[in-house]
Amino acid sequence: MIIKKKKDQLFYQKYRKIPIHLKKYSNEKFRYNLKILFIIIIIWSLFSSLTKKKKKSEIIKFNYFACFCAILREENLYIRDLIAYYLDIGFDKFIIGDNNYPNVEKLSDVTQDYIKSGILDIIEVFGTYFPLNEFFGIIYEKYKRKCAWISFFDGDEYLRIHSEDNKLISIKQYLSNPVFKKCESISINWLIYSDNNLLYYDNRSIYERFTSPLYKHRENRLVKSIVRGNLNKLVFTKDSSNHIPNKKLHICNSRGKIIKRYSIYVYPPLVKYTYLMHYTTKTAEEFIKKIKRGRRINVPYNITERIKKFFFINNYTEEKLKMFEKAFNTTFPQFHNFNDYIKIISINKMLVSFSFFFLYF
Repeated sequence: MIIKKKKDQLFYQKYRKIPIHLKKYSNEKFRYNLKILFIIIIIWSLFSSLTKKKKKSEIIKFNYFACFCAILREENLYIRDLIAYYLDIGFDKFIIGDNNYPNVEKLSDVTQDYIKSGILDIIEVFGTYFPLNEFFGIIYEKYKRKCAWISFFDGDEYLRIHSEDNKLISIKQYLSNPVFKKCESISINWLIYSDNNLLYYDNRSIYERFTSPLYKHRENRLVKSIVRGNLNKLVFTKDSSNHIPNKKLHICNSRGKIIKRYSIYVYPPLVKYTYLMHYTTKTAEEFIKKIKRGRRINVPYNITERIKKFFFINNYTEEKLKMFEKAFNTTFPQFHNFNDYIKIISINKMLVSFSFFFLYF
C-alpha cells in the first residue's frame, strides 16, 4: 500500500504542470488575497455609505389639503348638506362618483355651483356596478399629487373631530398633529346614530335631525380611512364597505397609534374625540327608499333582513312596522312581537356560544 501511494504521487508530479508543494503555496496565497479583497470591500462600502449624500425627499406642492371621495346613488337630497358640512370643517375638494340611474336623477342637477367653482368633480359611473376598491384606486392615482390627504367615506358618514379639551377643530388642525407624522392611513371608527323616533324626512340638515348616538352598538368597531397623498399605488380591500387600503402602509387609529395587526376594525371603538357620525337608517320613510333603490351592486336587498337591521338600531313601534308593510305590500308577522323575537335571537346566540365553549374545552 505504501509503495502504491508513492507511485501515485510520482505519477501526479510528473503529469501535473504545478508541483504539489507549489500548488499548496498557491492555495494559501489565493485565500490570503481573498481575505484582503473582502476587507477592502467592507471598508469601501462603509466609507461610501458615510460619505454618500442623502437624497432629498421630493417636495410636492399639493393643490388641496383635504379631499373627500365617495360614490353615491340617489343622494340628491343630502349632497349639498354633505358638502357644506365638510367645507365647514376644512375640506377643500370633493371627488364624487355619480352612480345614479340616468333616468332617475343626477348629482349635477343640484350641484352646478360647486362644479363651476372647482370645489366638486363629478365622475360619471351611471347605473353600473363599479367595485369600490377599483374606483378608489383610480381616484387615488389621479389625485394623489393634488391632495395632501384623501378621505374615503360614504354619503351618510359625517366626520366629527374634537380636541382633547373637547373643542371642535378643523381637519387641518387634526391632521397637522405630530402624532400622525408616521401615519400613511388613519382608520376612523363609526358611531351609529338612531332615527330619533322620527318617521319622515324634513328639510333640516341630517346632523340636526339625528342627535342620538348608540355608543354600545357593535358596528361601531368598523372603520373608514383618511389616506396620505403621494404614496405608491394603493390596493383597497376588495368587496368590503370598509374602505381600507392595503396592509403595506403604516395604518394608525384615530389617535395616531400604529395598528400592528391589519384589520377592517378598531376595537374597542375610539369614539370619544374623533369618529364618523353614521346615519345608516335615517327615518323609516328614508330607509324604505334606500331598500327600494337596491344595493349599489345592482342587486335587490333582502327586505326582511333590512327591516330587522332597522329595528336593531331604532326603537320598535307598530307605526314604523305598518309603514314598512304598506310600502312593500306585505305583512311581517315575525316583527309584530318584536320583543319576543329579540329574546328568541338572544337565547339562540347564547346556546351557540355555550356549544362552542363545550366543544372547545
